[in-house]
Order: sequence, then C-alpha cells, then structure tokens
Amino acid sequence: MEHFILRTEALIVDGIIVTLLTALLNNILFMLFVLLHIPVLNLYNMVVLVVVTMAYFTIFEAKTNKTIGKKMLHLYVSDAEGYMSYKKAFIRNITKICWVPLIVDIIIGKILNYPSRLFDKIAQTDVYADNELESVDEDDDFEALDDDFEELDADFESEDKEKSAS
Repeated sequence: MEHFILRTEALIVDGIIVTLLTALLNNILFMLFVLLHIPVLNLYNMVVLVVVTMAYFTIFEAKTNKTIGKKMLHLYVSDAEGYMSYKKAFIRNITKICWVPLIVDIIIGKILNYPSRLFDKIAQTDVYADNELESVDEDDDFEALDDDFEELDADFESEDKEKSAS
C-alpha cells in the first residue's frame, strides 16, 4: 500500500472538510424544515452525510484527480492511462460513506495483495505521488505532431498522383 501514511493524512483532511460541509448543510436544512413546518426526521442527517461525501470525493477526483486533502499532500488519483471518470471516482469512493466499509476495503486489498484498496482495484484506479507524474516536454509533442502531419501530407500527395495518373 504505497503512500499509506500520506493517503491517511489526506483522508483526515477530506474528512474534516466533509464534516464541516455536512454540518453546514444539515443546519440549513433544519432551519428550512422548521420554517416550513416540515416534521424533522433524524434520518436526513445520514442522507446528507452520504450525499455530501459521495459528491465531494466523486466531483473533485473526476474533475481534478485530487481532493483538497490529496492536493495538500501532493497526491493524485487516476487510472493506468492518467484519466479519471465520474464512474471510476464514484466506484472507488463507495466505501468512504462510513468508516467500517472503508477499513474492510483496505484490509481486503491488503489480504489480496493489491497495491491499494479493493475498490481501487475494482475501479481500476490508484493513488500516486505528484512526483510520479511523467513530465512532458510540449516542444517534443509539437515536433512529433508536425512529423505526423508531414507523413499524412506525403501520403495524400502520393494518392493524388496515383489518381491523376490513372
């Protein structure tokens, strides 16, 4: 389990943020329920927690490959090609709605000798350190594109010559 300590620290930061967001939203909803004379059920607290948790982790990881905690600790999440989708982000974060499934997820990943958690394996994702990112020289990329376009131009010219010769 690479980066286990950093990932744990990032999860603690994200947990604090999710807790604050959940408390804020719960208080706003409670005031609305009271003002609108809607009977308040204690169940809405859990629903808000699940929705905020899944939205926070899914949106941040799908859009930026990082949550705020991962950004602070220089980590990012992606699949083998370096991409993240909402589906993959959602799947890998299902166990984060409660501590018990998350701990089971980590233990099963360790028992099965995965490099990460079980749900990272299911989503085909993993967490990497920022310094593991491949550095890309943009000039080399543009030169490679220029070479590709020159080859395509040469192919089209040879096809045009063949068509005009026949």
